Amino acid sequence: MTVSERAARIHRDAIIIDGHSDILLPIVDGRTTLTRAFPEAELERWRTVARNMPPPPSAGDLPWDWDPLGLLIGPSGQYELPVLEAGGITAQCIAIYMHEEHLNHPLETALQMVAQMHREIDSEPERCLLATSVADLRRAKSEGKVAYILAFEGAEPIGRRLALWEVFARLGLRMATFTHSRRNDLADGTQLHINTGGLTALGRESVRICHALGIVIDLAHISDRGFWDIIELAEGPVLCSHTSVLQVIEGYRAPWDEVNPTYGMTKMEAIAKAGGLIGVVFAGMADTNALVDEVDAIVEQVGPDHVGLGSDFYGLDLPGFPSDLRHMGEYPRLTAKLVERGYDDLKIHKVLGGNYLRIFEQVWR
Repeated sequence: MTVSERAARIHRDAIIIDGHSDILLPIVDGRTTLTRAFPEAELERWRTVARNMPPPPSAGDLPWDWDPLGLLIGPSGQYELPVLEAGGITAQCIAIYMHEEHLNHPLETALQMVAQMHREIDSEPERCLLATSVADLRRAKSEGKVAYILAFEGAEPIGRRLALWEVFARLGLRMATFTHSRRNDLADGTQLHINTGGLTALGRESVRICHALGIVIDLAHISDRGFWDIIELAEGPVLCSHTSVLQVIEGYRAPWDEVNPTYGMTKMEAIAKAGGLIGVVFAGMADTNALVDEVDAIVEQVGPDHVGLGSDFYGLDLPGFPSDLRHMGEYPRLTAKLVERGYDDLKIHKVLGGNYLRIFEQVWR
């Protein structure tokens, strides 16, 4: 796709914030790094390894099957610093997320991820920084650097030790889902074939703690009951960093446009009423047209102030992701598509990152 002069200008001027990446997982597993380019020459070797591996275990509580290559290298080649720089990204949210094999030592794994993140960011101070304030995000934009925002995707590292929320906040944590798809000590996720509940007592207390610490609560991957529990307790904006509102994914329970009879509103309306946003995930999208269809659907229902982007790439050149947007370096193509669809400059700025920035300004301490 050709990027017009107007699209290039909008992309260059915007503060661009992407809401989700699992790049810390292959980093801690030694598959890639945060700041150096992933050697694509290694990709064929990993493909060979994946072809000769036994089939991956059943996803069990997950509403999808893992691809063997994706399990091996995750989003390697899609979020390293050179790729983010090429895509003009201002800030990338990077999540502490782990597969089942890490769950016998989740705190140690999380701390390894954080230590590696800090080491690599410190090694490239002219090119990147860790954002713990909105001033950091604005500084990254003005200085042409990439900012990293540390997040949880599942609070397994916290376990039952709620004092650890403050520890991770001091290490840079600024956004958190309580669950991935599986159940933990705080809440139920969106696991399949399980009657899910909502927040536990620890989960409810965690909402209060996150508000006090200035950690944005992310509603991705939580059960329906847990979603509404958090909405009830929320004292400010909450968001869902990566999801699809047009595709009904098995295991994700109530669709986004289904009115909850107890609350008299949809999930999308509830997040908008709280001042939050819904981030469009790239997984499952055929191309940038499909991505903008998702943006259109959110804007149509709750307006342009409540939509963002949360790519969640997971496997270079794997099927199931936009054919014309393979990694973060190709992000300008999405801006070009928004221009093509008739969005004005202000709305595009909001979609690309302005709405995240507004929420961070309200929540971060």
